[in-house]
Amino acid sequence: MKRILVTIVAVACYAMSGGAQSGLPKTKMSPWLQQQYVQEQQAVKKNGGPRRIQGRTVRKYMLTLVKSTDEATAVRRQGGVVMQDFGEGICAAFLPIDRLGELSHDPNILRLEANAPAQLLNDTCAQILKADKAWKPSSPLPQAYTGKGVVAAVMDIGFDFTHPAFRHDNGTSRIKWFWDPMAPDATTDMLGMVYSSPNEVLAARHSMNADKDNHGTHVLGSMAGDGLDGHYAGMAPEADIMGAYIPLGSVTQQFLDRVNAYMHSHLADYPGIDDLLIDVEFTDVFELIELYNIFKAADAIGEPCVVNWSFGSGVSFLYDGTLYEEVFNRLVGPGHIVVTSAGNSGYNKSYLKKEAGVKMDQDVYYITGIDGFAMYMRTEPDEPPFTFGLTFDGIADTLFVNTADIAALQGDTLFVQSPELEIQFVASPGAYDKTVYQTIIYPTESYASTIMNGERMTTHGKVIVDKQAQVELLGLVNSKVTVRFSTESLTNSRGCQIGTIGAPAHMECIITVGAMHQRNELTNIQGQRTSYKYIGSDEGHLASFSSCGPTIDGRIKPDVVAPGHNIISCLNSFYLKDHNQEATAQEVLPLTAYASNAFGEYYAMWAMSGTSMSSPVTAGVVALWLQADPTLTPEDIKAIIQRTSHQPEPEFSGTDKNIYYGWGEIDAYAGLLDILGIEAALPELPRYQPAGVSFRLSGNTLYIDGADDGTPVTIYDLSGRPVFRAVTDGIAIRLPALPAAVYAVQLGQVGSTLIRIN
Repeated sequence: MKRILVTIVAVACYAMSGGAQSGLPKTKMSPWLQQQYVQEQQAVKKNGGPRRIQGRTVRKYMLTLVKSTDEATAVRRQGGVVMQDFGEGICAAFLPIDRLGELSHDPNILRLEANAPAQLLNDTCAQILKADKAWKPSSPLPQAYTGKGVVAAVMDIGFDFTHPAFRHDNGTSRIKWFWDPMAPDATTDMLGMVYSSPNEVLAARHSMNADKDNHGTHVLGSMAGDGLDGHYAGMAPEADIMGAYIPLGSVTQQFLDRVNAYMHSHLADYPGIDDLLIDVEFTDVFELIELYNIFKAADAIGEPCVVNWSFGSGVSFLYDGTLYEEVFNRLVGPGHIVVTSAGNSGYNKSYLKKEAGVKMDQDVYYITGIDGFAMYMRTEPDEPPFTFGLTFDGIADTLFVNTADIAALQGDTLFVQSPELEIQFVASPGAYDKTVYQTIIYPTESYASTIMNGERMTTHGKVIVDKQAQVELLGLVNSKVTVRFSTESLTNSRGCQIGTIGAPAHMECIITVGAMHQRNELTNIQGQRTSYKYIGSDEGHLASFSSCGPTIDGRIKPDVVAPGHNIISCLNSFYLKDHNQEATAQEVLPLTAYASNAFGEYYAMWAMSGTSMSSPVTAGVVALWLQADPTLTPEDIKAIIQRTSHQPEPEFSGTDKNIYYGWGEIDAYAGLLDILGIEAALPELPRYQPAGVSFRLSGNTLYIDGADDGTPVTIYDLSGRPVFRAVTDGIAIRLPALPAAVYAVQLGQVGSTLIRIN
C-alpha cells in the first residue's frame, strides 16, 4: 500500500480539549503544533534515534509563538532562539521540536502556537471603484487623494523593484524600505537584507527568486503602482512603498543554509552546537514578524500604513490562531491597517455541516492519484459516540466505525481494513476546544489500478453518519489531492461554496476581500481577445472562485468585494518560467495588455485573476482614505465600508452583511465623502462621479472634458460653503484665487468630484 500521505495527518495525538468523548489530556500546544511534535517523536522512534547526516545529528526547529512569564528564559534554556519580541510576554522563537514536551510542562510557559505557512491565493478597476476620479496618471495631479503621505506595503513574493510603476520620472525608486529574508545575510540580527533607502532597493533590482514568480509585482502594481506610460495605474499611485518578501512555498536550500548559519550564530554558547545540523521549518508566525517590522519602518517616517496580504491557508479544523490573533490585534490600530484576500476555493464544496437528528448519506468525490486521501470530522467534545461509514465504487461492503472505539485508543490509530482499502482513524485535538476525527484512506495497489489505472482521476464514494450526532465534515484540499462533496459545475452567477474562507482572512480585525467578476475578457498586444481564465460567473457578480463564509469559527466574512478577474497590472521583468524564454512568452504574451521601453529596459502590464488581485485594489483604496484621515482604525475602515459600499445583487440590499459580498463592493469616492464629512455638510451633493467626464487642473484653470456646454459648476469647501459658481463651456472654467485646500466640485446633476488646490 502507498503511505505517502501519512505525513499529512498525525497517527497519534494528545487532545487539547480533554473532552468527555476523547478523554485525552490537555496540552499548551496548539493542535497543529502538537501534531508536528508527535510526528517528530514517531520519526525518532522509527529511526532508532535522531536523524543523522554525515555523522552529525540533525535537530529540527520550528518557528513558534510563545507566551511566557519568564521573558523566554525557558525557551533559551531548551536551545530556542528568540527572533522577535512582541512585548507583554509574547515572542516568536525558533524552538527545537524535540523539546516541545519539556516546554509544554514548564510552569512559566503559558502557550505554544504555530500553524502551517500560508500559500499564494492567486485597468478598469479604477473606473469600477470610482477611484479614477481620485487620481489620474497625468502631471500635474489635480486630484485630491492619491495616497501621498501614506505607506502602501505588500508582503508577497516575486518583486521587480525596477518596474517604472515603482519609480519616479527621474528614475529614482518610490520604494523606501524592503526586507528580503532570502537575500544574503547583512547581519546576524536579522535574516536576509533590509534595504532601508530607495537607492539600496534599486541597486538590489529584485527580490530573491524573482525569476520564479510574478505575484508580488502584480499585486504591488495594482495597489500603488503609477502604471506604464500612464496606462493601468494602481489605486494609490503617489503612496510611499514598503514591502517584504515572505517565503511562501519557495524556500530554497540556499535560504535554509543561511537560516542554519543564523541559528548557529545565536546558539554559539549552546552545548554541542558545532555537532548539530539545524533543520528549520517556517510557519505562519513569520507573517507577524514581517508585519511588525513594516509598521515599525512606517512609524519611523511618521506615515500611516496599509499592508496587503494576498496569501492565506485553507480551511482547517486543526488551525488555532488564538495567540496569533492576540499579537495581530496589538499590531493593527490607528493608521495600521491590514487587508487580505478571502481565498480562491469558492468553487470547491469541501465543507458540510450535519445537524443532530438528521442522518447523513452524502456523496463524496476524491480527486487524486493512487496514493491516498484524507477527510476530517469535527464534533463538540461532549458529543455522544456515533457511527459513521465509508464506501466507494467497486467495494462490496460499507466500512463502519464508532467514535467510541477511536477514543478508547487514547490517541493511537484505529485501523479498518478490507480487500480494497485500509482506513486509519485518529482522534486528534481541534481548534476551539473541539474533537477532530481524521480519516486517512489508502487504496491497495490492485484496487487503485482497477478504478484509476494509475492516473489522477475522480473516485466516487459515500460517507454515512447516523442521525443523533451534530457533525462537521471537511475534505482535504491541496495541490496533490482534493476531497469534494459535489462535482457540480459552477455555471451560475454566484457559484461560491460556503465555509471556504481560511486563515488569516477569518480574523476580526483584518479587512477580508472577495473577488468580483468585472472584466470577462481583455485585448492583448497582439490584438486578440483573451482571458486569464474563463469562469462560470457573470460580469458584475461575485467570481465563482471567490471563497465565502461563514468562517470555521462562525464569523461572517468577507467584509467587502472588489474586482479580481482579468486585473491588469505590472509584469515582473525578471520572471523566467522554467528557466525558458519560450515557455515564458507562451504564458505571458497572451495576457499582456501593454508594453514599452523605459529606463533602457522592456516592461509590460499583464492580467491575472484571483482574490489576490481584489485585495491590493482594496488596500490601495484604503491608502486614499488614510491620506484623508491618517488615524483610521480597522474598525473605522469597516464602518466606512458598511456605510458606503453597494450590494451587486438585489437579494442582498441594505446594510446587512452577508457571506458572499460582505457589505458589498467598495466605493473609493463615496468613502472619501464619508470620511471628510461632505455628505453631512452637503446632503444634496451627488455621491457619484460624472460618467465620461474628466477633470484636469492647471494653475487656476479647471479643465472639464466631456461635459455639455452650459452645465453649471459649483465649488464647495469642506464646510459645505459654496465658494464659486460658473457655467462650463465644455472645455474649462477659470477659478478665483482660493486657499490651498480640498474642494468638492459639483457638475450640475451629472455628479461630483474632489480636487486639491495647492
